[in-house]
Amino acid sequence: MSHCGRFEVLAMIDGLAGVRNSAGTIVFVCFKCRTYPDHAYGAPNKEQLVYMLVCSKCGRTLGEWISIEEREKELLQFAGRVELLT
Repeated sequence: MSHCGRFEVLAMIDGLAGVRNSAGTIVFVCFKCRTYPDHAYGAPNKEQLVYMLVCSKCGRTLGEWISIEEREKELLQFAGRVELLT
């Protein structure tokens, strides 16, 4: 566990880090830039649309899902693991 300004870095998944802000809320940021991600859409082919989280500073793709439900499910699981770290 390391510290970055007012945030405490807890864990990372594919460049996505979980940090705890001063209010105790887990916030997701780019591990490299410590910047909040933006939501984006991608099209890996002409028949498919994916939902993405992309770093607003460096442009790194931090996550890609086939549905909003899958995105929320995985991020909730990630938050659950982060909660268990000390």
